[in-house]
Amino acid sequence: MKQRLLILLTLALASMTAAAQNRIDRFVDNESTLGRSKYTSVVERDPDTREVTRVVKVRELTEGIDISKCKEIFEAERETGRFTHKVEDGERHTLILAVEGEQRNRVYMLQYTGQRPMQARDGKVTIVIRMKNK
Repeated sequence: MKQRLLILLTLALASMTAAAQNRIDRFVDNESTLGRSKYTSVVERDPDTREVTRVVKVRELTEGIDISKCKEIFEAERETGRFTHKVEDGERHTLILAVEGEQRNRVYMLQYTGQRPMQARDGKVTIVIRMKNK
């Protein structure tokens, strides 16, 4: 029970960053609690110190509206870090937003297949949070 509480507290602290990133974090966290999608969260710890070194969150998006909403959030936050939008074969979209912080670096990635987000399928958003050494 203590370990579960510690993991939850760690995840809560890891998501406290600038407001821009919080929009993406809130989208993933809030929507994952509704039970409409698959959500995975993994915490990696240093085996010696037990300190959190990395957190990875993955949410599979339902077709259409979720993918479109998430893409809008990514586009709105493009100025907060290094942003890229890559399209392969005219259909496979990958949007990446990398943000460096004082205590942690974050990488946000949205992937979907389709010409337009509202008609997309196979959507997934991934958040990787890497803690910096103190």
